[in-house]
Amino acid sequence: MKHKLTILAILFASFTGLTMAQGASSNLEMEVMHTEPVPLQAGEYADIWIRVTNTGNAEAQNPEFEVVDNFPFTPTDKSNFQVAKGGLNTGEKRDIRVQVKVDENAVFGNNTLKIRKTGDGENYIEEQIPLEVRTDDRSLIVDSLEFPENVEAGSSANMTLTLDNLANSNFRNIDVSLNTEESPIATRETSRKRISSLGSENPETVGFTIDIDEDAENQLIDLPITIDYQDQAGNELSVTETTGVNIGGEPNIDVAVESSDIRTPGRGTMTLRIINKGEGEARFTEIDLEESNDFEVLSEDSIYLGSMIADDFQTAEFDLYVNSDETLELPVTVNYRNGEGDQTKQITVERELYTDSELNQYGLNQSNSTLPLILILLGLVAGGIYYWKRKKREE
Repeated sequence: MKHKLTILAILFASFTGLTMAQGASSNLEMEVMHTEPVPLQAGEYADIWIRVTNTGNAEAQNPEFEVVDNFPFTPTDKSNFQVAKGGLNTGEKRDIRVQVKVDENAVFGNNTLKIRKTGDGENYIEEQIPLEVRTDDRSLIVDSLEFPENVEAGSSANMTLTLDNLANSNFRNIDVSLNTEESPIATRETSRKRISSLGSENPETVGFTIDIDEDAENQLIDLPITIDYQDQAGNELSVTETTGVNIGGEPNIDVAVESSDIRTPGRGTMTLRIINKGEGEARFTEIDLEESNDFEVLSEDSIYLGSMIADDFQTAEFDLYVNSDETLELPVTVNYRNGEGDQTKQITVERELYTDSELNQYGLNQSNSTLPLILILLGLVAGGIYYWKRKKREE
């Protein structure tokens, strides 16, 4: 032990650049002022500004410095430098810049930069400087997600997620979890899948089977996706994404004539039947009847219907004055909202019009329908008059 102490004392006493004479010595302290970038990024070049201060009581003769090649820092040709030709006086300071390449597999957190201090002789001292290196915890992303646009209640569907590592270092113990609590959704077998390791430019895919409750309402459900993982230093990281599950399928709105007393040009009432033939709900449904040269709308031209579930229907009545004497075309616009947002559907409803001769031929003329009744009434009146006159003569 004594021999080791003696050798160490001789080493410091003979360090020319740091020791001038017995009883007087230099002491060069190193301090990192700033770095670029901040913090240092794995896989990138970094510039480091260091302040050297002589806190000793003697001049430091021709001090030189060299960055040691030590993981994760590799020196460049700008990493060897001399503080000042001739020396650095007591209390004097110098700012220097070195450049290193940070290894792409650097671990998250503090890493050690080694700098070798050398004087006029061959002896040297290595100083260790802690520098923070960061791997981008946002570089683990959901690159793609495949899932049906709509899923019916009581059915199942497969969801696949592809994860991509945009960083230059590997991630480990990656757990992908689906949070289905308080929702009509359940994952079959498991709600968590694990990837042991994920390197850069090597995407990985995980899959889930999702079951929808039979009594689930038609709606858009938010499905949170949580990804917990570790970097190479063992630091715990987490990313949360959210996707949507549209339950109930797509609505399919159709419009037809329910009833009408309009058979010829003129004024009348048209009742339309609005039907949801699809499997999804149409919310905030509204029907608009656009005017044209064939007719005028005498009533309100827009009627609010509200929500229409699958296989539901409602009616809307309009008062019209018809100018056309042939086929009547009614341009209808239906506005509604489904899981994908506001939707618009345009439909043309047709109503056949007739001439007077066609009405008579088909028995649709209203005057023809009352003629028998009028003839009966006239017969009754005539019979009554005959009976009254005969009774009068007998008297």
